[in-house]
Amino acid sequence: MIGPNATLENVCFAVAAALNARGISGVLTGGSTAAIYAPEAYMSDDADFVLDASDKLADAELALHSIGFQRVGKSRIFSHPSIAFTVDLPKGPLAVGGDYVQDTCILERGGLRLRILTRTDCVRDRLAHFYYWDDYTALNAAVALQTGASTKWTWTFFAIGPGVNRPSFWLSLPSSNAGLD
Repeated sequence: MIGPNATLENVCFAVAAALNARGISGVLTGGSTAAIYAPEAYMSDDADFVLDASDKLADAELALHSIGFQRVGKSRIFSHPSIAFTVDLPKGPLAVGGDYVQDTCILERGGLRLRILTRTDCVRDRLAHFYYWDDYTALNAAVALQTGASTKWTWTFFAIGPGVNRPSFWLSLPSSNAGLD
């Protein structure tokens, strides 16, 4: 399932299957979640899985090793020799901003199950990413996720007043309203 032409979605399902086979219940979060919900609006080069508190990193490492991933040093990042995507196992608990996440979704494909943030929490995650790291691509993803659109948006940036630390912005909708009703 993981080869040179594997998509991020393929990698996420393969990782989830490997973790599940060892009794580990990771939740896909971060930009990779946005990339699955709105692939035309957002791209990610890694898959972030937050493990349950009872899951051990050493067990997850064995699971990932079984599908060809190797741990990068002593980090929580794993790389695969055939693909550019990495897997990151950030420390939990699963949260968006300061809010702990209780509800998740399960996507199913070809008998495989992928536990993932809900679409709403994915929007909140991308908005938090924008707020804390000034990442306008995350804001673009949040808008696309919320509206159900997968189009690119046009942003006009402006600052008001002396000493403004953050630019304000104006959202220009695409000329076609397809997908916005």
